[in-house]
Amino acid sequence: MVVLAAGLLAWATLLAPSRAGAAAGAYVALGDSYSAGVGAGGSAGTCLRSRGAYPYRLGRTVTSLRACAAATTGDVLDRQLGAFPAGTRLVTITIGGNDAGFLEVIERCLFGSAAACSTRVERAERFVRASLAARLRRVYDAIRERAPGATVVVAGYPRLFARRPWCSRFGTIDDREQRRLNEAANLLDRTIAAEVKRHRGFRFADVREAFNGGGVCARSPRIHGVTTRQFDAFHPTARGYETYARVIRRRL
Repeated sequence: MVVLAAGLLAWATLLAPSRAGAAAGAYVALGDSYSAGVGAGGSAGTCLRSRGAYPYRLGRTVTSLRACAAATTGDVLDRQLGAFPAGTRLVTITIGGNDAGFLEVIERCLFGSAAACSTRVERAERFVRASLAARLRRVYDAIRERAPGATVVVAGYPRLFARRPWCSRFGTIDDREQRRLNEAANLLDRTIAAEVKRHRGFRFADVREAFNGGGVCARSPRIHGVTTRQFDAFHPTARGYETYARVIRRRL
């Protein structure tokens, strides 16, 4: 999910391993804005990384947070892999939503006609069915090559909407469109889970049920709706990232 650039900040302190982390083996966190922590508060730098991101909530020392807002599978391959620390024992990643263009999907459904929304959702779904698995496979194979002994946890995406009347001051997404977008998220997660299953040592962290009742427009949402901080929109809140961490911890 995509965001706007923010002011630069030094991140060396986030990337330095501690003695505890070294003893447990290195932990590398890859992926897009859902791994970088957009929406958790305190996002900074061109990648909008945050100390509230789920990697920092797992109870593990983060050796290297490489996740970056707006990242696609190609960005992971080109910019996030490189050499892994010796002794890498854990890798986490969320990736795939930007490949399918889900930010554009949301924008089209918010501000376009019902027909335009439906057409853009269908286009995204066709891409997921036809092309996403092969892109994910290249990423997962590259991770395994660099970290042959690591446990790799691939986190999915939540269904965004709590299926309530639209609660934003901006745009409209009616109940039918909310349902349609939630179904698209289901397709995305099924595709990711199926590819994860083909890779030994990989585990899928399915967050959908854990986010039930906490989507956009819920009474106590764990996903931001449209906000004055544009890049937070449709990303987890701080509580949402704790939900991510809880689900991932169960997969470790």
